[in-house]
Order: sequence, then structure tokens, then C-alpha cells
Amino acid sequence: MTKKWEVYAFRYAAMPERYEAELFIGGRPDANWGMDYFFWMLRSGEEVIVVDTGANAAKMPAKGRTPLISIEAALAGVGVNAADVDKVFLTHAHWDHVGNLDSFPKAHFWMQQAEMASITGPDMTFAKIRGAYQSDEVQKLVGLVYEDRLTFLDGNGSFADGVDYMFMPGHSAGQTALQIETASGPLLLASDAVHYYREVAEELCFLAFNDAKEMLGSLRKCKALVGGNWDRMIPGHDPQITWRYPAETRLDNGDPVALRVDLPAMKPLEL
Repeated sequence: MTKKWEVYAFRYAAMPERYEAELFIGGRPDANWGMDYFFWMLRSGEEVIVVDTGANAAKMPAKGRTPLISIEAALAGVGVNAADVDKVFLTHAHWDHVGNLDSFPKAHFWMQQAEMASITGPDMTFAKIRGAYQSDEVQKLVGLVYEDRLTFLDGNGSFADGVDYMFMPGHSAGQTALQIETASGPLLLASDAVHYYREVAEELCFLAFNDAKEMLGSLRKCKALVGGNWDRMIPGHDPQITWRYPAETRLDNGDPVALRVDLPAMKPLEL
């Protein structure tokens, strides 16, 4: 029997004002979409897989993002000690996804080899591409290779029982999504292959990309995988995730932190 996973989205930072014109080609300058920042966790019994490590809190204010809770505290809220985590899957290496590698000292990491080739090669001679990365974090990833703590993936495959990874390049050269078996059925954790539900529904072109044509092709792949059932997809930055799904933990002000995105949504999706 295929293993079933609980899936958590942790909202650790926010950017309440993020306008459509800043996000998409041809976007409206007066349409505020906002942007939430998540990392994720899969849990089945005692087995835990962390997906991405979020942005470094010290770097966020200068980039206009508001940190809400540390990665360690977010995990501790659901009974997980970051220092004990042994598996971290990296969907890509943008600054807001690999900013806390040091929070997982016992972990082994997995990432597409295409991503490492991009972040250590000629792609980084283009300022508009390398702007999504931080050199110190790239150096840490290279250091993990030398420590035998980073395994490279090539395309699609099985990561664990009930967890498959799918190569979705475009936003970055090695962008990857996860297809996860849950008690409610398969769930596509799109990460930044899809940032927002409306983005994939309308095939909007996000402004941060390595290859725009590949990115739009990956949008279509994600769309096909869920067959129009948007509740079977979790985008990487949509604030609707924060308000649609049951929260297991909250900040002192009541805002959600740990969201159970494998459970049925509590509110209808707005497209």
C-alpha cells in the first residue's frame, strides 16, 4: 500500500503589497495581489521531509519582505526539531528557498543537477537571472557537495514512497515540483513552477524566469496534472493558501503559520 502523507505549508514571511505589474508581463499597476512566503513539510508517521528552507530573515527587510517567524519556530510548533531533520528537498535555489540551510545540520539535501549547473555557470553572467540568487547561499550549496550532503537529481523520479518529483524548468533552470499521495488523494506541490492559482489558470508570464517558454510549458504541465481541480495544487506564493486551509498553529496576532494543505479547503478558490 502506498504511503500517505500529511502536507504542511508554513507561512514564514509576507509582502502585503505586490502589484500585478511587478509580477507578470502586461500586468496592471493598480492590482494588488500580495505575496506570501512558504516552506513545506511532509510527514508520515515518524518520517519527515522538509521542502525548501525559506529566506534568511536578515535579508528580507532590505528586499521589502516582512519576516513573521523563524523556520525553527515554525517547525517546532508542529513538534519537529529542525536540528533533527535528515531529509530536505530543494525545489530550486532562489534566495527565498535556500536561505536557512544551516538550520538543518544533520540533513541530507536533494536538488536538480540542472539548478547547480545554472547557478555556478554562465547563466549567472546575466544580472537579471542571478538577481534571484545570493552568492553566499550558492557557496553553501557547493559546500554541501564537498561534504557529501547534496544529491543531484536528473529529471523526474521517485523520492520516497508516495512522493514523486517532476522537473518543471523555466522559472529557474532546475525548478521541480512534487506529486504527493495524501489521504485525500494526490496533491501537486508546485513550489514556484506556479506562484498563484490565477497565474496557471490564465497562463500568465511571471517576470522572474530563466527561460520564459519553458516556464509557460511547465505551467501547462502543472495544469494538466490536476485536470482543472485546483484544490489538488499548492502554488508557491499565493496568499489564498493562508486563508483557505486549516491552521494548526498561529502567530500571537492570530495569523496562520502551519497550514494543513492536504486537508479540504475551508473556503472557495477565487480566480
